[in-house]
Amino acid sequence: MKSARVLLGLTLVIGVSGCAMKSDLPMNPQDRILLVKSHAQAAEMKTAELVPRDVRADIRQADKGTLLSCAGGRQWSGSTRIQLKNPANGEQVVEQLGKVAPDHGFTVTRCTTPDGAARLRLIDVHGTTVYASTWVDGRSIEVNSFSRCFPLPKDFRPERSY
Repeated sequence: MKSARVLLGLTLVIGVSGCAMKSDLPMNPQDRILLVKSHAQAAEMKTAELVPRDVRADIRQADKGTLLSCAGGRQWSGSTRIQLKNPANGEQVVEQLGKVAPDHGFTVTRCTTPDGAARLRLIDVHGTTVYASTWVDGRSIEVNSFSRCFPLPKDFRPERSY
């Protein structure tokens, strides 16, 4: 009977610690936020760099983003703007981006913005969602990212931006 209790206790300890280790997110909330931010910003830059150099004039990534509420806690959101050399080609650039993105690890869905512009929804291996669409009369491509939803401790008070 005593050995059965010990075995049950070890099974519970191993089972609980195994569950705790399955998370790929750091335990520290600040580190967790910075990790999902790095994934989202990497997805933004990967998207921007898929636009050929001869088409883009500049890439500007915002240093900080914000935390949004979501069903499972929070998600980090940021943005990058790709300035185009020829604004008349904005829709074509978005279309071409949608064609090459699957070869670079993105799942692609095509849709349109409320004003009728082409928009892509790209999802990477980390669950980061990136929306890419023409902006300012086709002069640039706006890339907005949203990390996957992640939990934060109830008593944790996040900063306004990260």
